[in-house]
Amino acid sequence: MKIFTKNVKINATVIIFICLVIATVVFGLLFWNTTDTKILAIFGSLFAGLIVAIMQFIIAWQDYNQTEKLKELELIKVLYNRDSRTFYEDYIKKAKREINMMGVTANRFFNDFADDSPNATSNAKVLLDALQRNVKVRILLPESDYVDGNKKGDVEKVKQLVKTINNKYSNCSLEVKHFNHVPAHSIFNVDDKCIVGPVFPELESKYTPALYLHNSSPLADKYLTYFNDEWNRTT
Repeated sequence: MKIFTKNVKINATVIIFICLVIATVVFGLLFWNTTDTKILAIFGSLFAGLIVAIMQFIIAWQDYNQTEKLKELELIKVLYNRDSRTFYEDYIKKAKREINMMGVTANRFFNDFADDSPNATSNAKVLLDALQRNVKVRILLPESDYVDGNKKGDVEKVKQLVKTINNKYSNCSLEVKHFNHVPAHSIFNVDDKCIVGPVFPELESKYTPALYLHNSSPLADKYLTYFNDEWNRTT
């Protein structure tokens, strides 16, 4: 008969909880049906202790479930702002295959990490170094019509800077595309990790929060899919 070969999986958490409930019921009945004072005190203590144990177990169970949900997101770190130049510098230095970025103007990004002037420090050239290591760089930005008035000049400035870099480093893989809508998301992906967050109108991205995630995170996957879809439909 199939009943003798059928395997049933039972969660250990459920078994422990059931055992606690049964023990509580048993000692509760013994407590209510005992007249001996000494035994009454023992059963009463056990009954109260088991109730506390069940409450603590339920709280711990809830905490565990919340922690597991966070683990599923594969969250590395919550960034309360994006103003740490050192963090991004180290992030770019580790790039081996690709850098994908979606932002508003990328002006600060190029100023900080693609400064090719003679007096620029090595820390200000990490993006250029990545390009020379054959790291593929793709950047998505809005056209100037969809950028706040005081930033429109930055869009054109970055366009010229990209042309200069591509002319000077002819073998590098630096592509910039411009989409025709208001930017809503900020994405910065280096190899198998990414930083994603919102874009708020009239607020610089360095002051907005973001999530640092593994690419395999279900949340990161949505952002990266959005980036690739936007890239493919943008000329």
